[in-house]
Amino acid sequence: MSWSQLLRWSTIVAIVDVALINVFSGEVIPPLLGFGVIWIGALVWLGRATKGPAILLLVSFVASTVMSAPFTIPSLTVPASAGDFILNVAGLLAAVTGIVSAVALVRGRTDPAPAARSLATGAGVVFVVAAAYSVFAFVTYDDAAPREGDVELVAKGIEFEQTTLEASGGEISVFVDNQDQTLHTFTIEDVVDLDVPGGKSARVTFEADPGEYEFFCEPHKDDMKGTLTVD
Repeated sequence: MSWSQLLRWSTIVAIVDVALINVFSGEVIPPLLGFGVIWIGALVWLGRATKGPAILLLVSFVASTVMSAPFTIPSLTVPASAGDFILNVAGLLAAVTGIVSAVALVRGRTDPAPAARSLATGAGVVFVVAAAYSVFAFVTYDDAAPREGDVELVAKGIEFEQTTLEASGGEISVFVDNQDQTLHTFTIEDVVDLDVPGGKSARVTFEADPGEYEFFCEPHKDDMKGTLTVD
């Protein structure tokens, strides 16, 4: 395998991954869509040249990895959220192999190289192991059940269905039903941070004094937030 072939396959995987993330999340994510368009153009260009498209892919893979970090890092810490975890592992591996192969091409290494084949094989093994572990974590995840007195919250369509919650001061229990297929959190700064895998439910108990608290989903805080009023 040559570095050019590895870069081509890495780009194809990245394009497919971006498409699946948009479908999986149920919404169009403009930055990812933009990177997808760039990668398609670079892939076509790669059939006619080497150094130019390699530089473009190198820069775009680095940029996409940095920009996606606030979403990728939380997802990679919760393997039970299988859809997020598997897609983010695939995207990260595609970016890493793409960056390495692009650097090799920029440095003029166009001949078949054992290192390119080894990198491709290693990335494939890591993906298979990570995917298997994620599926196992998803299947064995213990869904929570609401209890009497719980404050109940539903996440659906990348938004919280309830944006105002009320509870009595002291010990508060919140039950979160995540009906999306992507990871959400129930987070109150310096108070509670609950991970809720896609398609699962979770429950948390915490202490809170009377007052108003903003709750939000860490990966989607611009779209998913509300107010908890504690009497």
